[in-house]
Amino acid sequence: MLAKRLLITIWLCLLATVVLPAQGGERGAGDEGAQAAVATQSPDSHAADAAAHGHPERHTLKMSSAQIFKIQFEHSVPYPIWLKAEKTKDNPRQHGIWTIYNVHPWQWVCLGLMFAVFLPVLLSFRSGRANRFTRIMRGFCLWVRDEMVYSVMGKEDGRAFVPFFFFLFFFLVFQNVIGLIPSIGHGSTEHPTPFAIYTATGTPFVTAPFALITLAMMLGLGIKKNGFFGFFKGLIPHGLPTPLLPLMFVIEFVSLGIKPFALTIRLFANMLSGHLVIAAAIGLIFLFTKMQGGEITSYLTALPCVGLAIFIYIIEAFVTLLQAYIFTFLSINFIHQSIHQDH
Repeated sequence: MLAKRLLITIWLCLLATVVLPAQGGERGAGDEGAQAAVATQSPDSHAADAAAHGHPERHTLKMSSAQIFKIQFEHSVPYPIWLKAEKTKDNPRQHGIWTIYNVHPWQWVCLGLMFAVFLPVLLSFRSGRANRFTRIMRGFCLWVRDEMVYSVMGKEDGRAFVPFFFFLFFFLVFQNVIGLIPSIGHGSTEHPTPFAIYTATGTPFVTAPFALITLAMMLGLGIKKNGFFGFFKGLIPHGLPTPLLPLMFVIEFVSLGIKPFALTIRLFANMLSGHLVIAAAIGLIFLFTKMQGGEITSYLTALPCVGLAIFIYIIEAFVTLLQAYIFTFLSINFIHQSIHQDH
């Protein structure tokens, strides 16, 4: 599967190098007049002509370096693909609470895939029969239960939390992994494309709710176990000198908000940064082609750019699982520490 994805990535990168010279690199004697006319035409006229035809100017040799990378990076920002709001004169694209962003469909796809994958796993525990793939997923489930939940919370306390952390871990994994599938036709706010694949965890609007759920469980279960005043009293380590108690309480109280903030930024930043580096490497192909005027040597400069994109892609395939593990494992530790403050 990984080899297939790598081949698709290589194909997309090489396709860009084939198309770009064809747009502006063929320099024949019959094209000299056309090139002279293009040179004398102002950039404003190009933009006006593009606007008149209803699409932005995308000719590589006529774009600035900033425009090249802006096009590469703009798909990393969530954008609405379906608006359900009243259009006003001042804001014709007003976003309402029922607006669907390109993040949402891929979260629904992940939920559907999880149902399709883990329903046979659940049935296999009851029937005792399982194929090879189901046995592999059963092994993952047992690993999450024994090596993540039970190793921190213990079997007695952790049993009640196993279903929640199952869902949290595998939902993050599915969202991270599905973002590795190469996709073309990425859009933007002005030109949305509903079916372009998007990494849902590459935005804080997705990772922050997960972190807030962890914070709510920390506070709720901690207060339930230790009482309201007992919970906040337990934030302060025992045996501290009296003058340090107010300062330590402030530090520990602030750390309650820092923990979910760190969970949010760690997952979102790691998932987004890998995509940005790959997009930058592909953007270099366009940039070098523009710098060389679309000459045949553009193929040579494309090779190291493609190699860099593939290298980062391989690393990102590992990071998808690692970041889901870190987020889930830290959540387990934070919740356990809130419940058992004496530890």
